[in-house]
Amino acid sequence: MQIIRDLAVLVGLDDAFLRQLIAQRIEERCDGLCYDPDVIGFFIVMAPDDGVGEVEAALGTQLLRNPVSGVEYGHPDFAPLFEYAGRHARWYELVFLGAGDEGVTLFVPRNPDVEPRLLALAAEYAVSEQVEV
Repeated sequence: MQIIRDLAVLVGLDDAFLRQLIAQRIEERCDGLCYDPDVIGFFIVMAPDDGVGEVEAALGTQLLRNPVSGVEYGHPDFAPLFEYAGRHARWYELVFLGAGDEGVTLFVPRNPDVEPRLLALAAEYAVSEQVEV
């Protein structure tokens, strides 16, 4: 897992598409200002072998259980906490908003080694997006 809170870490990402997508998201959110993760949020790039609990700890919330309602993913009354889910060629993009403008964007690899329920959750709610990077 990589947590991106500064541009130096972003430059080190191996995946060129993801690096460009995150740079685009930063540009969209900064509106010409310097990137401040405490103001506009930060990014988490999940690795295929990261456990859900590990990702949830970095994210600061649960993924497969709504902590407000207590309803687990798979139940008909389940509602995810993310505000947006995007589908890209090799990644799912899940955006969680905080109390203000800040938030966390989680990138989940579309990889069979990722927890199957997390992949199913992302696939169920994701919309396909054409992103020019």
